[in-house]
Parts: sequence; structure tokens; C-alpha cells
Amino acid sequence: MAQLSGKVAIVTGAAQGIGQGVATLLANRGADLALWDLKAPQLVLVRDQMKKLGRRCIAMPVDVTNWTQVDQAAKLTVQELGGIDVLVNCAGVHSSILFKDMTEKDWDFVNDVNAKGIFLCCKAVLDPMVKRGGGRIINIASDAGKTGHATEAHYVASKHAVIGLTKVLAIELAKQNIRVNAICPGYIDTPMLRQIFGELAAIEKKTEEQIIKEITAGIPAGRMGTPEDIAKAVAFLASDDADYVNGQSIGVCGGLEMH
Repeated sequence: MAQLSGKVAIVTGAAQGIGQGVATLLANRGADLALWDLKAPQLVLVRDQMKKLGRRCIAMPVDVTNWTQVDQAAKLTVQELGGIDVLVNCAGVHSSILFKDMTEKDWDFVNDVNAKGIFLCCKAVLDPMVKRGGGRIINIASDAGKTGHATEAHYVASKHAVIGLTKVLAIELAKQNIRVNAICPGYIDTPMLRQIFGELAAIEKKTEEQIIKEITAGIPAGRMGTPEDIAKAVAFLASDDADYVNGQSIGVCGGLEMH
């Protein structure tokens, strides 16, 4: 299937987890790629995998909280690949901390990456997308952007911000033929999630196996998700099939949250 043939997609946080899964599926659907992440060695490996799939692909170490780096990376993407059609904001961080123990540094780190980072990346692609006659922005939020979770005040706030920003951009950019949507993953089996399980086990004084069993029991689909589950939704939103989908925050969570 080559439904994204001829499209150029930026994927942030592409070195592992959801970002890597998204990049792989978009490449399989025909897109050329610009991969952004701070984990440079891992990112190079992902780039090489994309090239083996026959796609043009560039990899750039980018701190999404730094406007200069983001702006330069967007300009280099246009220079090397000819334009920007799709932006998938996968870069994100998490930590599990009870609110009473949370510091200003904890709050700022999570919100800078998860909220400010998406703000900066969206700004950087606007002009290139307008010049291409439109585009697609897909923000990876979270089910935590629709509800609350103990130990995640900073993370929940950042993901609510992502959903709010998505709605505003969907309104403001619609006349430029830029569609903006969010995906809200549930528990997706990635290195970040495994880190979360370890943190929760320490806070709740349980084993990681107990945490996993309890969480999985609450998912109607009966399993954790995979990066490919998220990537399939991204590929749809990036395609012309989603031309009339705008400003939505779509849960891909096995029924964990229903809205």
C-alpha cells in the first residue's frame, strides 16, 4: 500500500517506541522521512532501516524544546527532501511522582518536552506546509489528556495542553488545508511504559508483574497496545482518507477510555 507516496513526513521521537513504529509504517506506506530525536546512535539505526525500505530518509539530533534546533531541522528537511507534508509529534517524556513530592524541575521538564516541544515543532512546519498547499499535523497525546492519573500531575497537564492546542490549530489552520488531530494512546508496550511500570511498582510497593496484571485487567481488549497500533491510526490521519477529520483526539487504547 502506497497511500503516502510522494509525501514527506517528519517524525519526532523516532529513535524508539511509538516514534520508531510510526516511522516504519509511514515508510511502508510510501512516505519519505525526516527523523528527529536526541538519541543520535539509535536514530541512525532507524534511518538505515528506513533506507532499506527504499525510502529517502534523513536523521537529525533535535531537542524539540530548543527553537533554534527545531527551526533549523525544519529548514534542512525542506532543503534535503523538498518540502514537508506531515508532522507527527511523538517526542515525549514521563515520570511517575506523587504530587506532594513533585518539584518545579520535574514539572518543567515534562511540560517543556510534551507541550512546548509540540508548540515549537508545529510553528516550524507551518510555512512549508502552506507552500505545499496543505498538510497534516498529528500530535501524540495520551489517554491521560482526557482523564487523570495518580502520580502524573505534570504529565496529565502536558497532555491536556496537547489536546487543547490541537483543537485551536485545527480551527486556525483549516483554511490553509492543514488538518490537525491528536491520537491518545493507552498503555503501549514501549521502553517508556516499562520505565513507568518500574516507577509505579516502587511507589505502590508491588512487583512490576502485579502492576502489569492489574493494568491489563482494566483494558477491555485484554492486552497492551503496540507501536504499530498507534502507527496505523497515524497513517490514516496522514492520508487523504482523513481529509474531513479535523480537531479530533482519537483514543487508541483498547477501550481503556471511551469518549
